This record gives sequence, C-alpha cells and structure tokens, in this order.
Amino acid sequence: MIVVLGVALEVSSAAAQCDCDHEIGLDQEVWDGAENGVQPGDRVCVTAGERPFLRIRNLRGSASAPVVVSNCGGRVVIHNDERAYALVVEDDSSHFRLTGTGDPAHEYGFDISAPAEEPYPGVGVWLVGRSSDYEVDHMEIHDTGFAGVSAKTDPLCDGSADQGNFVQRNTHLHHLWVHDTIGEGFYVGSTQADGQTIRCDGREEVHQVHFLEGVEIHDNLIENTGWDGAQIGMAREGCRFHHNVIRNVGLEGVEFQQQGLQIGTYSACEVFANDIRHGPAMGIIVLGAGDLFVHSNLIVDFPTGDGIYAHQRGVIDGAVYRFAFNTIVGFERNGITVFGEAEASATGNLVVGEGPGIGGGLAWEDAGNLVYGDESDAGFVGSGDYHLREDSPAVGAAIAVADISVDMDNWPRRDPPSAGAYEYRRADEGPPPPRPDPEPMSGGSGGCTVAGTPAISWSLLLLVGLRRRR
Repeated sequence: MIVVLGVALEVSSAAAQCDCDHEIGLDQEVWDGAENGVQPGDRVCVTAGERPFLRIRNLRGSASAPVVVSNCGGRVVIHNDERAYALVVEDDSSHFRLTGTGDPAHEYGFDISAPAEEPYPGVGVWLVGRSSDYEVDHMEIHDTGFAGVSAKTDPLCDGSADQGNFVQRNTHLHHLWVHDTIGEGFYVGSTQADGQTIRCDGREEVHQVHFLEGVEIHDNLIENTGWDGAQIGMAREGCRFHHNVIRNVGLEGVEFQQQGLQIGTYSACEVFANDIRHGPAMGIIVLGAGDLFVHSNLIVDFPTGDGIYAHQRGVIDGAVYRFAFNTIVGFERNGITVFGEAEASATGNLVVGEGPGIGGGLAWEDAGNLVYGDESDAGFVGSGDYHLREDSPAVGAAIAVADISVDMDNWPRRDPPSAGAYEYRRADEGPPPPRPDPEPMSGGSGGCTVAGTPAISWSLLLLVGLRRRR
C-alpha cells in the first residue's frame, strides 16, 4: 500500500511539474476525457514509460482553447505487436493538440510502433471516430503493419460519418518522423471517392466518404515506406503540403502503391518546398484532384515513371493545374505529365531525365522551362546537391510567377528568377532568412469542428477500414 501511494505521489509530482490538469498513468490504456472532466484549455499529461496501447476518447476543447495532451517526465513509448493500433483518438474528439513537446530532452516525446500484420495490420497514430480540428506533432512513428498515421473516419452503419453528415476540419500534422511502415507513411482522407462498401446488419451497403476542409501537413520526415510516402484524399479546400522530406518509398513493390506523394480525388492542394527522393514509380501522382498548385519542390530518382503525373479524370469541371519552379531529376517517361480536361501551365521548371520533359494529352501554357538529358548540363553543385552553380544555364532563365516570391530555401527570387526549386545565391550572401511559422488553422494554438458516437464495433471498423486496403 505504501509502495502504491509512493508511486501515486511520484506521478502526481511529475504531472505538477508538467503543469497539467489531468494525467494518464501507465496503467491506463483507455482514457475518456468526458469521464475525467476535461474542459477546453486543459492540459493532459501522458506519463512517460512503456505501454502496449492508448485509446483517448471524448476529448473536446474549443477553437480558442484547445485541449493539449503531451508527454510528461520523459518519453512515452507505445509498442503494440498484437493489435491493429497503438495510439488512437476517437469518439468525436475535437479541438485538441497531441504533442511530444512535453520534455525538452526529447525532440520526439512519443515513440509509437504497431508492427502486427495479422489478423489486422497495425496503424501507429489513428485519428478516427469523427475526430476533427486537431494538431499532432513531435512524435516518432515506426514499424507499423500498415500506415504510420491515419487521419480519417471510414463510413459507419448509422451514416454519421457519411458525406453530408460529417466534415473533417483543420487537420494539422507536423514535425513527425514516420519510418519503416508496411503501408503508407501518411494516410489522410479516403481514397474511396466513388463510395465505400461496408457490411451492416448482415448486408453490404455503399456509403459516401466524408470531405476534409483545412489540411496542413509540414516539416515531417517520411522514409522507408512499403507503400506511398503520403496520400491525401477528399481534401476539397484549404490543403497545403509543404517542407516535408520523403525518401525511399514503395519498398513492398505493390502496384499503384509506390508513389512519393498522392493527391487524390476532389483534393485542392498547394504542394511546395518538399524534398521527395527515391521510389519505383512517380514522385507525385495526382488523380481526379481539384485546383492544384505544385511549386518549388525537389523530386529526384523515380526512374521508371514520371516526376509528376496528373490525370484530371473529368471529376472537377474547370480544374486548374499549375506547376512552377520544380527541380525534377531522374525519370524515364516525363518530368511532368498531365491528362484530362484541366487547364495546365508549367513555368520555370528544371527537368533532367530520359523522357521528353513536359507533356501529356492536353495543351500547355509553357514558359521558361528547361529540359536536359544529363545532370552535367543543368549546372548543379553536384553529389546530390541540386542547388545551382553560378554558371548554370538555369540562372535567370525563368519568368516570375504570381504568389511565388521565395525559393525552396526561403531565399528571395531574383528578377528574372532562376529555373528550378533553388534560386542561385552567392556564398557571400549568407544563409536564407528564417521562414515564418504557419498561421494557426483556427483560433488558438491547437490549430484546430464537429461532434456524435460510433455505432459500429471496433473490430468491424478495423475489418472494413484497414483490411479492405490490403
């Protein structure tokens, strides 16, 4: 009894040091915010140490006062080699931040793994159950039987997660290190744009998957993924994917699951300042998306496909696809390819590879692009560094593009600008200025509307959601 009291006192002391209102002890695997009286603006401590899983339910803050959940007293280690999940937030949780910044000694205050592949493949961080308006940051997520991060709610039999009944808003994912996954690194939104079949009361039903509004994914390291590095689907407005590093994707060799980044149906995204390298298919693939602005990216070594491949598929009338100031090196078919009914423009791209460079099945607005067959012709610094030498033909070869004032390093674009992701700068000009932090997605540091409760069993959700993707 004394030992138990001693431990309780020690944990409470740690929670006090972390300035928290609530704590989730090592013996708690399921924790309910409503049952524990969590209010908007509260801080919740997750006690450091190892646990098999953690499911957090009914966590509800507000736009101006999100609930903050953080590690306390060291690193939280969640390792689950039996179930299909490690860290789950569910049951209409909204306006919260889940962060690994609780101990300055650890850059990633959560270490999360879920390596099980059978009977259901594991997800590291799973944001489900109509959760919305959230921020997740500073975690290492690795060795998962399926995705590192899954941020979507599959249809439920009661229809509460269907299109028209639920919109996932303000999804903010940043400073995550996701590596060694069997499936995708990031799985944000559904790929089942034509409807998803689920089984309800012994019969199959088709439900329309929900949309996302407000997606901000940045400053993540994604590497060694079995399937795509990251995919975004159904993000119909306010989508930005930027300043991420993605490398070594498609390691499982599964057809159609080997891209660096996939932008899926209805998604209208700005994709910029990403370093995407090494995969067997496409650096970026776009399928049925809305308006798209892809600029200032470095895409290297996708030798059997295209650097960027986009197919509008007739889904969105009047879609506009813009590609500007990308450096694309090492492809077999094309640097940039677009098919469909989109209005397409390519400006100031620097393309080096075996294919013709820029093309597809529609007319292009083509200006200031450079295409070479060999890296030596492009004037790169070399040895994997794709900055420009002073004598590069790309220096000053492009034309200005509205809304682009800096390069991939946040260095100001010159007049005229250089082609490719990097503006030329002299050694004596010093480092680029620091880039500003992204604006909060809605009032409050949690960045981040919606409420209800799943009427489907957890095991069935696993079956119809994850196993269907395998």
